[in-house]
Amino acid sequence: MMNASQNPDEGEVSEAFVSELTNHQTAMLAFIRALMPGSSGARDLLQEVNIILWQKRAQFEPGTSFKAWAFQVTRYHLMNHRRRLASKGWLIFDDDLVERISPALEADPEELESRHQALHLCLSKLRPKDRDLLQHRYASGAPLNDYAKVINRSAGTLKATLFNLRSSLRKCIERRFHEQGIPLP
Repeated sequence: MMNASQNPDEGEVSEAFVSELTNHQTAMLAFIRALMPGSSGARDLLQEVNIILWQKRAQFEPGTSFKAWAFQVTRYHLMNHRRRLASKGWLIFDDDLVERISPALEADPEELESRHQALHLCLSKLRPKDRDLLQHRYASGAPLNDYAKVINRSAGTLKATLFNLRSSLRKCIERRFHEQGIPLP
């Protein structure tokens, strides 16, 4: 068997494949999170899918939609993963429901990347204590009451602050999209 360095065509195909795979990571992660709500292992699932896609790369037909192919492989992997979870007693979405909603979740990777960049820029404009609150609320998984006690504020006050922060971030992102001439989703 020849390796990629011995066969330039294979090396070019692998390079193109890696480029496509890299370009769709954000969209694939969003797709996984949408189909597996509440799952903390979305990044692990993405890595499993990346391995499967790499193993199946010879099945991908250049010139066809990489996104459609990759999302189909992702969908099948998630269905199998969900069946394993169900066999362990986890409550999961019905496969038929997933099949019905998954096409609507196949977001455009460029749009997702634009949103991600806008969000990152808008978050960087916030005060550190506001970023800490958002980090705690959306990334830590710990109860808001615990954080309220740590910073000596009421949970109700923090909920109001979160509401205002989300509104501020939404407006900032909309402004950024408007400035760049990107249509709002």
